[in-house]
Amino acid sequence: MTAKHMTSGLKPERMTRNLQKQRSPEQIRASNKRLGLILVIVAAAFCLAVIVDQYVRSRG
Repeated sequence: MTAKHMTSGLKPERMTRNLQKQRSPEQIRASNKRLGLILVIVAAAFCLAVIVDQYVRSRG
């Protein structure tokens, strides 16, 4: 926000979407599911890397 906006008494524009472009609950659920799946995959890859690292280190 600029000093002009602060002193002129104008309220900052809200970051709202156009009502026609709002996502439906099904779209929100689908994107949350995708994000959750990605996070699970990343966590599994991290755990697998730790297990493989420990195995390699224990062999000598």
